[in-house]
Amino acid sequence: MISDVGGMGMAMAGAGPESGSRVGGAMGKEEFLQLLVAQLSNQDPLNPMQAEEFASQLAQFAQVEQLIELNETGQAGLAATEALAQAQNHATAAQLLGKEILATGDGMTLQEDVAPRITVGVGGQGGAATLVILDAGGVEVGRESLGFLAPGRHDLEPAAAVEGLPPGPYRYRLEVQDADGAPVQVQSFTRALVEGVRFGSAGPVLLVGGEEIPLGSVMEIVEPGR
Repeated sequence: MISDVGGMGMAMAGAGPESGSRVGGAMGKEEFLQLLVAQLSNQDPLNPMQAEEFASQLAQFAQVEQLIELNETGQAGLAATEALAQAQNHATAAQLLGKEILATGDGMTLQEDVAPRITVGVGGQGGAATLVILDAGGVEVGRESLGFLAPGRHDLEPAAAVEGLPPGPYRYRLEVQDADGAPVQVQSFTRALVEGVRFGSAGPVLLVGGEEIPLGSVMEIVEPGR
């Protein structure tokens, strides 16, 4: 059996490039076949291998070959799936050019002569809301009381909070407190027009108002003005 010539198999695995052995000493189908041939060539003529032993080793060889082929097929299939997903992401990102999107985030862009809009989700039972505008450095530059906001999604049009601010990218924070003064959970969204797309190793990135939004952060496509 194969174990009878284990020393010969180990020698073949370390014999170098001529033996066809794989890196790291893993035995492939070529090494297995060479080992089987070597065993047949060096068996004792007075005590030859029994037919059932020979059949068993041939079956082992067939199993090794099938496993190797299955592994190679699986790797090829995975690479093809990843390539297809990447192509689909690129096509989707390109189709978003010129469209308004809603993505997870807290960014907003002020444009000249264009009223800003912010989309938020208010949790709990709602509460008294205050909108805070921050510059790129995180410094507060505007604040506005919005009164009571019910739970659910809201499209806000800030006025006093952005009055006098120059056009450009900003951040915002919505602070909501319930009747007891406890903070209420808020979900913030970035709403912007897609101006460009950059394709990188990490996937497509949407360019909006001087900022970058990963395609995976997009929640929905919205109609301008709604």
